Amino acid sequence: MKAQLLKLPSHSDCSFNAMVHDVPYFVVPWHYHPEYEIGLMINDSTGKKFIGSSITDFKPGDLCLIGANLPHYYRSEETFYDKKNNLRTNSIVIQFREDFLGENFWNLPEGAAIKDLLARSKNGLQITGETNALAIPKIKRLLELDGMDKLLELISILNLFSKSKNDDVSTLSSRPMEMPNTKDNTRMNKVFEHIMQHYQQPIRLEELADLANMSESAFSRYFKKITRRNFSDFLFEIRIDHACKLLIETTKSVSDICYESGFNNHSNFNRQFLKIKKLTPLAFRNKYIR
Repeated sequence: MKAQLLKLPSHSDCSFNAMVHDVPYFVVPWHYHPEYEIGLMINDSTGKKFIGSSITDFKPGDLCLIGANLPHYYRSEETFYDKKNNLRTNSIVIQFREDFLGENFWNLPEGAAIKDLLARSKNGLQITGETNALAIPKIKRLLELDGMDKLLELISILNLFSKSKNDDVSTLSSRPMEMPNTKDNTRMNKVFEHIMQHYQQPIRLEELADLANMSESAFSRYFKKITRRNFSDFLFEIRIDHACKLLIETTKSVSDICYESGFNNHSNFNRQFLKIKKLTPLAFRNKYIR
């Protein structure tokens, strides 16, 4: 999948962007930009996020720091696409370039920890625990500030992330991502959307190759080159992630969850679940309940 390069708007009265997104559902395709991005999900927003090579759920309070030029994509739950549900997706997004304080600012001794944080964010960082709890009110307060107070609050948020001494700041993407060198991403975004809309159903490689206007062999090579995984492994990850959500949020049987997640036999479901989560489905559910 080719990520789309986005040129983000700049504001003359501020050295960085800070905004609230209030939309029925996320519409921006898999994309990247030279700005670093802090993303906070608020209110009732739920769905899946794709950051680099990682695939995880998001819900209210989900907080990430996404590095410059790291491909990412947020997709709302299917229920958000039905107008009858009258749902809204809400998030706070802060975007800044590495040199927004000057080319050498982070090279100062006082900036060393934040410079290291930004370097680690090239694979995406998930912010959880106490650091998350402290950061959320600061991010919300930043929107109410202006001038130097607003700038200092952003530095304070980055400093908070950089000083976390535990597992509150964890890496999301374990595999490096290769950036495309073309602006024509329409066909691959169609493929990506098709996968997300139909992953609970059988998906043949042939139909994806047709969407991309490529041969099956060429599509397979390209997909692995970009994502660092085979298409089948990618699809298994999405299906297992969906299964985890059902194991946690429902009392459905493991057998029902197997088929609802897109698997056509129980043994393959158990094998893939154990491979990806290092636990059996039942052990995963029991661990979460405990």
